[in-house]
Amino acid sequence: MSLPTTIHTEMRRSERAVDSPVLIKAFLHRSKFMTLGVHDEPFPYLVPVSYGFELNNDGLVFYIHGAPEGHKIDLFAKNPNISFSIVEAGATFVDDDPACDSGQNYFSVIGCGTVTKVEGEECVKAMDSIMHHYAGDNGELSWTYPQAMLDKMGIWKLTVKELSGKTHSETPRR
Repeated sequence: MSLPTTIHTEMRRSERAVDSPVLIKAFLHRSKFMTLGVHDEPFPYLVPVSYGFELNNDGLVFYIHGAPEGHKIDLFAKNPNISFSIVEAGATFVDDDPACDSGQNYFSVIGCGTVTKVEGEECVKAMDSIMHHYAGDNGELSWTYPQAMLDKMGIWKLTVKELSGKTHSETPRR
């Protein structure tokens, strides 16, 4: 599987970098929430969201939905360039000799991209992506969406420009 989205692996702890699209896709399937970082003043605005995703010829895209108006939507309109973070925390281990040997296992994907409003027939595709993600059905199930409900939703596509994956997994030394 190729991934046209740029995957960065330059990081201080390069041995923890994840550059495999297969591992990243598996992680995205099992994770359920992402946090968006949206431009705001004087501080960035962070908001957790549910998502669906797909890999296509354009790279990685996420679909998110919610109310069609509000602070997040106002910020999207002002600046559609956003960042995101998806984190899966694993076992924490605490060591008292020395305490510096304590640690946290994790897998994370962070990145940035541009958000656009989804309209028309793409709304059904976006909602299917979200539903399949949470149903875990690999596309076997199907749903219908009353047009009145779709009209009440705000649905957005985050086209990912760059991302990086990082993992750490070890067992305590004792």
